[in-house]
Amino acid sequence: MANQKKERSTARKWTRRAFIGVGGLAGVGLVVGVGGYMHISSAVKKYSGKGMGDGNSMNAWVRIAPDNTVTIAVARAEMGQGVTTALPQLVAEELEVDMNSIKVVSPQPESPYSNTFLVTKNRPNAFKGYDLLEKVYAFLPVIATGGSTSVIDAWTNMRFAGATAREMLKTAAAKQWGTSLVNCKAENGYVINTATNDRLSYGELAEAASSIELDELPTLKKKEDFKIVGKPVKRLDSFEKVTGTAEYGIDIRLDGMLYAAIKHPSTIGAKIKSVSNEDTILNMPGVKKVLVLEDGPAAVVADNTWLASKAAQALQVEEEGGDVSISTEGILAQMNDLLKQKPLKITRNDGNVADAFAQEQANTKTIEARYDLPYLAHATMEPMNATVLVKDGKATLWCGHQAASVAHTMVEAVSGIPKKDITVNTTYLGGGFGRRGEPDFVRYATAVAKEMEGTPVQTIFTREEDMKNDMYRPMAASQFKAKISGDGELIAWDNKMVLQSCSNNAMGRIMPSMATAPADDETTAEGADNMPYVIKNQRVAFNDIQLPIQIGYWRSVGYSQNGFFAESFFDECAHAVGKDPYEFRRSKLGNHPRFAAVLDKVAEISNWKTPLPEGKYRGISLVKSYNSIVGEVVEISKQGEKEFKIDKVYAAIDCGNVVNPDIVDTQVQGGIIFGLTAALYGEITWKDGQVVQSNFPNYEMVRMGVCPEIQVHIMDIDEPPGGVGEPGTPPAAPALANALFAATGERIRTLPLNKQGYKFV
Repeated sequence: MANQKKERSTARKWTRRAFIGVGGLAGVGLVVGVGGYMHISSAVKKYSGKGMGDGNSMNAWVRIAPDNTVTIAVARAEMGQGVTTALPQLVAEELEVDMNSIKVVSPQPESPYSNTFLVTKNRPNAFKGYDLLEKVYAFLPVIATGGSTSVIDAWTNMRFAGATAREMLKTAAAKQWGTSLVNCKAENGYVINTATNDRLSYGELAEAASSIELDELPTLKKKEDFKIVGKPVKRLDSFEKVTGTAEYGIDIRLDGMLYAAIKHPSTIGAKIKSVSNEDTILNMPGVKKVLVLEDGPAAVVADNTWLASKAAQALQVEEEGGDVSISTEGILAQMNDLLKQKPLKITRNDGNVADAFAQEQANTKTIEARYDLPYLAHATMEPMNATVLVKDGKATLWCGHQAASVAHTMVEAVSGIPKKDITVNTTYLGGGFGRRGEPDFVRYATAVAKEMEGTPVQTIFTREEDMKNDMYRPMAASQFKAKISGDGELIAWDNKMVLQSCSNNAMGRIMPSMATAPADDETTAEGADNMPYVIKNQRVAFNDIQLPIQIGYWRSVGYSQNGFFAESFFDECAHAVGKDPYEFRRSKLGNHPRFAAVLDKVAEISNWKTPLPEGKYRGISLVKSYNSIVGEVVEISKQGEKEFKIDKVYAAIDCGNVVNPDIVDTQVQGGIIFGLTAALYGEITWKDGQVVQSNFPNYEMVRMGVCPEIQVHIMDIDEPPGGVGEPGTPPAAPALANALFAATGERIRTLPLNKQGYKFV
């Protein structure tokens, strides 16, 4: 109840126009729009109404047509994480409609759809400075999906969208019946007169309701009154995906369409200057055109993807520039040097670490360890692709992209066509993980389409081009030193990392105006400088390494490597003083009851305190990321010398209020499998300025035979929601590595495990 009151009082501080836009023409019906927390008046006015069907509206999220159709705009990309079900659930709960009556559309990338929480990175007091942010959202909308923010961002405003529409419909009904509003009840797509039992459908009321003005925002439901939110509602995209009718970017087929394949330069930093065998390529079957693009790659346009890709592979090109000196060994040497130098930034500095280590104390241990992780590719199942048509001064894009506004901007920049004449059609995404937030594949597709004006062209990266030209998770090194008393007190903790700045590198490509300096990159130390454990003297620092290698946001970003580093070394500390890893963590949680509850729950469901049969071992980890706490236990069994089977993974997640428990469960499972894949096999290496790996045979995935049984427990917590798409990933690798230590006595400090001689069956 207290949370509900706080939510309402905060909401009413924002202008009414920040939330409600009403518009309608005869026969169009009711359109209710809810901008995000910061999408106030000037941003709302820029809303065009494109993407919600016929008729005009100001900033619509919800449309109720005269035929009783309920259309909900979901401005977040559906890449398997369930947003096209979870977000409509929030609206349907307050609107009082059945989920089966809902149609979902992807609106155009306009200011009211900005992802406020993604932009502000969930920082405390992030919403100060309303005037500045109003301008930002009016002129620089960030319509993007990532950082596990979709439900967090939608939790309040999408419910207000449904509640506002409901109250407008009830008010229209009250006027038509000449009765008091208190006699009107909304239920399952109807307004019912409780005094007479008369009823009117939402469709019948829609046109009249479009002229209703409300005095204030309606009251949102309490958790105990939810009928749809918190329930395992069947996903709205299930039928399409099961039957194979779901349309991904690679599925787009248009009349007269051609296909293009990209050939990138072979060496990092190089550009293709010319093609020496163009005539030969043009004589190949189905080939229409050979292009050398301004940004470096070449492209071949043909009648189908196979012909285009084979022709692109046959291109003989002359390259200029490039850095053949880049190698994994060379990068490692630079990291070794930077670990010895003064850090660029100290992100946490509690107590006095130097003094704590210098003091001579009886019955203490000082332990040190160095951890390393390699570059990782995103390796999405659907390779990068986009379809673009440039015709008659207009452009249309069909693409599975995590950031529709970024794609929109890129089409404008390359084509020279103003945004008002560009239509963005967002398809399903065959995997994103951060890779599909990048602009490169849209840039190349638009450049090709511009050269083929009047003809739609689908441009694709082959698997090899995709993997060798990814924006990788950065290679990272992490040095630890800890001082522990005999009774298990952590007296001091010192941690220094070296890696490339993800936000500086990635945002420099995606949205340069929002790129942070390496020293200000919060993703570098996330998961390392915000551990929940009580340590009096604690220092966390990092150095930035400057390299020409493109890195980007990879599922769970900094938490993915720092979770492994910190939770593995924390396990080392427990074993150094003979403490049980679970009990050691539990004793250090201090005043963090939600962390303790998660840790206790995962220990409970995994029967941690019950001895395992001979030949079975387990490891534990605990990581908070994206406002959600996840504890995991990995259970393994020994099959042979350095040969193991991952039998089971237990996970407990506290993600606050849950919209759809089935989606939470599957997302945690997916995150665990993603994390295990990286731990077992993931590695991108460099030699002579080129990536060595090129396809799944040398960049493996966890397959069904290796995938363990996974049990997920969702904590029942009445708090604002956290993310679920990424938090399952960070605890997976350390829990597995800690289990392997329990089995072998060998501490795993470098991944992947298959390069350490381990085999999993």
